[in-house]
Amino acid sequence: MLVVGVLSLFLGACGGGSVPPAGHAGASPPTFRRPTSSVVDPASVAVLQAYRAGWAAYDRALATANAYDPGLPATMVDPLLQKVRANLLADRNGGIVGRGSVVLHPKVASLTAGTASVVDCTVSSSELVYAATGKPVPPLTPPQHDGVQTTLVLTGGVWKVSQQAVSEGKCLPGS
Repeated sequence: MLVVGVLSLFLGACGGGSVPPAGHAGASPPTFRRPTSSVVDPASVAVLQAYRAGWAAYDRALATANAYDPGLPATMVDPLLQKVRANLLADRNGGIVGRGSVVLHPKVASLTAGTASVVDCTVSSSELVYAATGKPVPPLTPPQHDGVQTTLVLTGGVWKVSQQAVSEGKCLPGS
């Protein structure tokens, strides 16, 4: 089962309680160009590896509600890092952890020397549960496809996720 908040936490939204609802992402989604070539260059490979590493770090931190998991600053920068940490602290205070998985299908939408945009159509079977009982945290939603727009920045020679937004229940054009 998908708790929409599980996706939206990593997606950079903010909110009260366990994880932020995606509807709080704020600004209108940026416009993305579709890649015009099927040739994969090393920079695109590095961007996609960084994107996947960010999700892996988030999943690991959410499993124990550890806002200080070293994988978070290794794969994310502010403003996303700050939002993720704040929500993981709220989860810990509420006795909430995450379980399940998110299947990624990312594509590099644009790439410059220092900034990259990735679009994705994720499929999630993640849910939030109370750590003490293992019971799901309401509200529950069935697994669904969500459109994800991500910005990564090159920091000290390493690609890191800086922003994410989600369109719940529908994938975006180009994803």
